[in-house]
Amino acid sequence: MNFSNMRTFICAIFAGLIVFSSLGFYSVTMAEEWGFYAHRKLNRLAVFTLPPEMMPLFKKEIEYLSTHAVDPDRRRYATPFEGPRHYIDLDVYGEFPYDNLPRQWNKALAKFSSVKIIDHCSGAEVPDTHLIYFPYIHFDEEVQNKNKAYGEFDNLLAMNYQEFFDPRVPGDFYRPPWKYPLSDWPEKKAVFSCSGVDCCEILITDHISKYGIITYYLPIIQRQLTRAMRNGDKARILRHAADIGHYIGDAHVPLHTTVNYNGQLTGQTGIHAFWESRIPELFAEDFDLIVGKAEYIEDKEDFFWDVVLYTHQKVDSVLSIEQRLRDSFPEDAQMCFEDRLQQTIQQPCREFALAYEREMNGMVERQMRKTIYAIGSSWYTAWVDAGKPDLGEHVATDQSHQIESDSLRRVYQRGSIYGREQVNE
Repeated sequence: MNFSNMRTFICAIFAGLIVFSSLGFYSVTMAEEWGFYAHRKLNRLAVFTLPPEMMPLFKKEIEYLSTHAVDPDRRRYATPFEGPRHYIDLDVYGEFPYDNLPRQWNKALAKFSSVKIIDHCSGAEVPDTHLIYFPYIHFDEEVQNKNKAYGEFDNLLAMNYQEFFDPRVPGDFYRPPWKYPLSDWPEKKAVFSCSGVDCCEILITDHISKYGIITYYLPIIQRQLTRAMRNGDKARILRHAADIGHYIGDAHVPLHTTVNYNGQLTGQTGIHAFWESRIPELFAEDFDLIVGKAEYIEDKEDFFWDVVLYTHQKVDSVLSIEQRLRDSFPEDAQMCFEDRLQQTIQQPCREFALAYEREMNGMVERQMRKTIYAIGSSWYTAWVDAGKPDLGEHVATDQSHQIESDSLRRVYQRGSIYGREQVNE
């Protein structure tokens, strides 16, 4: 079974798709009115971590920041590139702390993309291809079924492959396939021998995105927010601020960091929505979510990586505690019927959910607190890096942003998601 095709990543932190189930398993149902609760709450509360100088814009637009906290989830229904921005399956890369996974995007993308040389480009109906490098990724059947002797990445680096790669592929990331004249890579002549004629092209194929890129996308959108602050583009400030709040929220959900994202590998299908949606909806009003003031983030890449690595260490507890409770809790007290929006659904009972939260020793509450602090610190850091611009004169979001929001709502309501299949399918 190919895990990358099993799942559409479940993107929201504490996301918004309420669970229902039969026969003791959970699944998610799509109803906006039931969900997105936590994302909106987290962005709203992050506003109160900011200094007074940022309040004229952020406090005045708190409803925008809250309402549009869910736009990245809707964007999954509009573009196939959105889904991987919400998660990263760290455990496909080996053992914690995953030192074989480069922390810089260009290096990670290069290392986990395959490389083929194309021969007979002219005069042949079907050009020959020669696979010279294929990345090793745990759990990937495509890798397991291939001869692992397809070269070592260090051999490519020795041929200045990174220098060839950097000015080309990252800029073309949203325009695959990535095919370039091999003459652009002078070092290749000393290495490759193609069927009696010159090799003509190089074909590079991405194998990292399907396992998620949230750790790489967060610094990118952080820079976009900083740029909007520096340019005084308040419409984009609000959009990027709302968006990065969402992604930071996702980075604090343990099941956004593992290939076993929904318990599908351990017989716990539906645990994702149980942890990130059902528990916050039931108990967040009793959580202490007032955190300290936002602080400046010195190294953004390290900060976001530290968040995700810390979050990932919670995965075993999230899964093992739920399994232990399911085995010991009375079966007829695990799932309850509830009326929602003129429907009767089955979802984890309040007492079962409370027992899970208590056994985790308040993990969901702690992760929500960390999220609020991290969102506020991200916003504050962008403002400082932009030179602390005056946010006092409010400018409403322009019409183009409203048009995009309306479009996202329409494609979301059609319910056709790009990428991995939904967990209830």
